[in-house]
Formats: sequence, structure tokens, C-alpha cells
Amino acid sequence: MLSAVAAGISAMDGIISGAKALGAVIAPIVALSPLVVWWWSRRRVVRARRLKVDWDVEREPGVVILNESKTTFERLVLTVSCGIRGRTARTDITLLQPNDPHRWPSEQVHQSPAFASHRTESERHDLSHHETSLTFRDGKRYWSREGAMLKRVDELVIWAEKTRAATLRQYFGRRSQFRRAFAVDVKVEAFDRTESLESAFARLAATGRPPSGRRVPDVIAGPHDWIGRVVRDEAIQLPPLSREGLGRVSPVAIDALSIDEDLYAIPYAFDSVALIRNNALAGDGPMPDLFDDVVRGGADALARAEIPDGRAVALQVGSPDAEGNAGDPFHMWPLFTSLGGSFFGLRRTPGDASLDDEFDDPSQWRDGFVNAFVRLAELGRGPGGSGVLQASLGRADALPMFLDGKAPYLVCSSRALAAITATGMQITVGAVPRAGELDAVSMVSVYGLYIYRDAPNLPAARDLLTTFLSEQRAGEELSRIQPLVPVQKAAMDSVARRDANLRPYVEACHDGLVMPSWGQMRRLWQILGRAEHDVLAGEGDPRQIAEAAADAGWEIITRS
Repeated sequence: MLSAVAAGISAMDGIISGAKALGAVIAPIVALSPLVVWWWSRRRVVRARRLKVDWDVEREPGVVILNESKTTFERLVLTVSCGIRGRTARTDITLLQPNDPHRWPSEQVHQSPAFASHRTESERHDLSHHETSLTFRDGKRYWSREGAMLKRVDELVIWAEKTRAATLRQYFGRRSQFRRAFAVDVKVEAFDRTESLESAFARLAATGRPPSGRRVPDVIAGPHDWIGRVVRDEAIQLPPLSREGLGRVSPVAIDALSIDEDLYAIPYAFDSVALIRNNALAGDGPMPDLFDDVVRGGADALARAEIPDGRAVALQVGSPDAEGNAGDPFHMWPLFTSLGGSFFGLRRTPGDASLDDEFDDPSQWRDGFVNAFVRLAELGRGPGGSGVLQASLGRADALPMFLDGKAPYLVCSSRALAAITATGMQITVGAVPRAGELDAVSMVSVYGLYIYRDAPNLPAARDLLTTFLSEQRAGEELSRIQPLVPVQKAAMDSVARRDANLRPYVEACHDGLVMPSWGQMRRLWQILGRAEHDVLAGEGDPRQIAEAAADAGWEIITRS
């Protein structure tokens, strides 16, 4: 017994001695580890500093990049800002080997899409200084260089409305294609509503200060109808896309986010509306051709299912709020256009023409505009109205009503599809049918990533996002995370082929009316929305309401 105890003690002493010996080895390593980390990090900095870029005026005018290190750099984006012309051109370089110089001659710089319509040949101009910047990947690190200033890029900050923020967190998350390609963290800060996000962005542009508890963003996700205001406020940095990148993105998205051929945000998603049917309630036959058929079929379905408190169709409108917003013209638009309405006589999609050239005289559109609102009122709660559309039914009410099985039909954007799919509900999606004699034209919104002019990581935000979002795989990954219509042409085609529910949205984004995007758009939108709410709520004579809206809108348009 004693011998066994002695043996155990001896074994324990051996273990302790071994642990002490191991500790003696590990302790110096632990002590040195911060030094090793510092040395390795410093080595990367030194290596990155040996990648140099500048505008050369001594030999051949243009940009020259010199890789004086012994490593290969990847995913380089070179941008050149021409102060005289106020434009930025870019070129992409896949790899730059050790001791490998790269030149971008001035002539080629000024042939890029950014300079296409602003080119003037001048040797004196070529010899003037052009600002250059470079972003690149070195192993698992991403760097930006502007002149002599080198900065390691660890993260980007994006502001977004809460629904889109949830999607963007996955889209740019740790397991995303973006994260694998660029090794940069993306922090997404959510705002409750698009309107509160827009207000915060406007205050940031005016004061340079974010709201309390918020960080200064690199990027703000928002709809294209912000463009007029952000251009007026000089709030953003133009995102340069390469010629190849521009070619991969839908021209509708490019045009929506551009004014006079200048692109003001990086396109990332389309939005429009369609008609969604609950097949368990309304059957699974052909979709209705007329809105009257939607109403009739929806009412019959509610009667068969004995649902006394349901609605034939859920279409969000919304009561007035404290900021002057009411109604929802975006969801109303197919019905309004089929009844003869227009956006104050807008005769084509905004783009490269002047504001005055894009509207017909009121004598050509005012009667149709007024009569469309009068006929829309017949679907509301006013005298003689059917009550099909309820003015108080807002964004927070329409989709839950459909999900609860109290509305056989829903008019909504593709944001509804994820929640519907999660319930297992069997649906059919089609174009919103006409309520009048004309074609029902959906309105199209394009969401973009606006680069804040004073972004803490401006070159990285500009270069990484434009590179990633021009690729087909970026659009396809977005649609896998959230059923949205991507902006990349190849991705739009692949999504339409594989997803029957998204196909009508893709078609609407090809054929719809792109929402105007001028500085006065917010006020015009409020006029339309309030008129929609008031005629559906029966708050006054529909003709008088519509006439007042037409006059107020035209006054704003002609005054601008």
C-alpha cells in the first residue's frame, strides 16, 4: 500500500516537474508574443508602404505605380481625381508582382467613362497635378493609400433603414462573399424608417455630426429619389465604376441614380410592386386581368372562408404622420396610371434632360390627373365609395393582414416575399392589373449606396463596394438572402428564370416608370400621398382635393 502511494507521489512530482519545464518554455513565448505580433504587423506596414503611386509629369504624363516590395498585391483599384474637371476615373488591377511597375497614361485616364463627355486635350492639363489613390489587398489585410498617407482598412460603417439593414448585415457579414473577397468588417446601423434615415443624413451633411449614439458613416443605403437633395447638399462622393462594371449593371439602374451622366450612388437593388395571391383562399387559377376581378374574387374568397373582418385586397395607404407624410403613391401607382393619372405630366424617365423639358403643360395632363383621383375615390370610404381600399391601412398593417389570412390578395413590393415564404403559404405573383382603361404602370425605385463625402474610409468605401456590386454573384447572393430584384443584368436574368415569385418584379423593373429624383421630390411625394389618403378617406370633395394637388405640384415644378 505504501509503495503504491509512493509511486503515485513520484508520478505526481514528475508531472509537476514537466509542467514547470513546459511553463519555462511557454513563458518567454507568451512574453514575446506581443512583440511578435507587433513585428509582424509592422512588417506588413513596411511592405505596404513600398507600394507607391503618383501622377508622373516628368516622362509620360499619367499615373505610375511602383511595387518596390518583395510581395504580390491583389485586387488593386487605382483612382484618379481631376480637380479641373471635378471627376474621378478608375481602373482595376488584379495582381501587381514584385518590382512590377504599372502605368496608366493620361490619354487613357481621360478616355474613361467618367470623362467621356468632358474631355479636352491639353498638354498643360496633362502636366497639372491629378490626385491619385489606391486600394489593395495584402494577404488578409486591406489598405488604402492617398499620396503619402497609408491606412489599413478594418471596417466600414453603413446606415440603413431597419428592414434593409437586416439584409445588409448578412450581405456583408463574416460568411459573405464580400467578406471573403476583401477581409473588411461592415457594421450596419439601423434606423426605424426611411424618413428618419433621410433626415439624419441631411443633418449630417449640414453639420458634419451624426445623431447621438451613431457613428459617422462611410455609406448610406437609400432610394434613388434622394439624388436631387444630396446633390444640392453636396453630401456625397461620386462612385467611379469601370467601363466593365458599368456594362454589367442594368442601364435602368444606372440612369435612375444619375444626373447629366454623373452616377451618384452605387446601385444594389430594384424595388417595385406586384399582386400576390393566397392560393389557399382565392384558388390557384390564372391571375386576374382587371382590378375589379381582384376585388370580386377576394370578396368571394372571404365569404367562402367565413372571414367577416377581412379585406378583399390589402394595399397600404397610411394616415398622416407628424412629418407631413400620408398615403403611399408608390403602391397606388399601377391603379392611378391605369385610370389616366401621371406624375404631374412627366412624359419620360428623368435623366439627362432639364427639368422643364420633362413635363407637359398642365393643359395636357391636368384633367387626366384630376379624373384619376376622382375615380380612385370610388374605391375608398367616401360617399358612393366601395370601401375596398382603407386609407388608414399602413405599411405596418397590410402585410400582417395578408399573413393572417384575412386578405386573399396583397399589393406589395418584393420585401413581403421572405415573410410569406417563412409561413409556408402557397402564393402566385403577377402584375398589378389595371383599374381603368389604360395600362397599369408600376413605379420603379432603385436603391443605392451613397458614399458620404467625409467618410472615414472614403477610398475603401468607394472602391470595394463598386467592385463587388458590379459582379453577377453579388446580385444573386442578395436575392438568396432577401427576395429582391438585383441590378446586375446577368443576375436579373438568372433570378427571373429560377424564381417565379420574383419574375413579375423583374419584369416591372424593366418596364415601369422610374421614380423622379429631383431636390423637390419629397414635397411632391407628400402632395400625392396626402391627396391619395384624403380621397380614399372621404375627407372632402375628391375633385377639389385633386385639383389642389395638381396646382400645388405644378407650382413647385415651375418654381424650381
